[in-house]
This record gives sequence, structure tokens and C-alpha cells, in this order.
Amino acid sequence: MPMVREANVEILSPSTPLPWPRPPTDCAALSVDGAFMQEDGSAAAGMILRRYDGSVIFAAYRCIFNCNDALKAVLHAIMQGMALALQHCSLPIVVQSNSSVALAAMTGESLSRSAYEHLVAEIRHHMEAREFVPSKIKCEQNMVAHRLTLYSRTEFTTIVWLGRSPSCIEELVPLDCNPIHME
Repeated sequence: MPMVREANVEILSPSTPLPWPRPPTDCAALSVDGAFMQEDGSAAAGMILRRYDGSVIFAAYRCIFNCNDALKAVLHAIMQGMALALQHCSLPIVVQSNSSVALAAMTGESLSRSAYEHLVAEIRHHMEAREFVPSKIKCEQNMVAHRLTLYSRTEFTTIVWLGRSPSCIEELVPLDCNPIHME
């Protein structure tokens, strides 16, 4: 049975920008996002795995074909990010997403008997191999994964970078880890 962890919670004032929530020091954080555009049917997933200090283990984006909605895109991002994390990291993983529905599917039965059943089954299969802890974050805390997703969806590309981030998010990664307060 996987160990359950609690994410560190920091109280911030309303004027303080929300930084990327670092994982515990003995974990890595997998930030994921999915995008779906109803008008043209394009969909993509973006993911980045970082250590506590913000250093990049991998960054990736991927086109998704035959996608019907945004939830399916996010579930793809979680599943594919988990698969890459299993290959490139031995630490427990905090899975960060702004989709509470997708995160709930990791540990609950909410989507087990749905059109998403195959994705949920694959996610749960990955959870048997490693400790993955779902963690809900706000959209503004997930800007790196969001940018990766949008880039893939508009450029129709699939790429993985190991040990670094691509140029399309280079400026966002350090800002996530060291938010600048402008007044």
C-alpha cells in the first residue's frame, strides 16, 4: 500500500503571486496540463518533472490524437508523465494538476466505468510501480506545463527533453521557483 503524504501548504497574502509548489525534499514534482480545442479537435499534453530545488529531470509535450475533451487531454498528460517519471526518476512523485477531477481518478472510482476507463487503468497501473501522490494546484502555479501544452497543440509536435527544458519555457522555469514580487 503506498504511503500517503501531505503536501506542504503555505499561507500567502492576496497580493503575493502563487509560486510553483515545491515537493518535499525526498520527492520530485510532476506538473501536468492538457489542452483541447473544440473548434479544430486539436489536443495536447505538457509535463515537466522537477526536483525540490526546481532542477529539471525532464520536460515534454505531446500531441494527442482522437481526443474528445479537455479531461481526456489531462488524463493523457498524467498517464504519459507518470510513464516518463518511472523511466527517469527513482523518487516518489507528487503529481500536480489544476484538474481536481483528473487527480481524483488516480485514487478514487469516479471515472472507472466511463469513456476514460482505459486511461484511468493505465494511471493506476503506474501507481503500483512507484509512489505517486496527487496534488491540486491553481492554474497560475502550473504555467510551465500549460505553456508546454499550448506549444505542442499549436505546433503539432511531440518531444521529450532530458535534464533540461526547451526554449519555449526557459524563462518560466526559474520564475516558478523564484517568484519576483513587483510593486
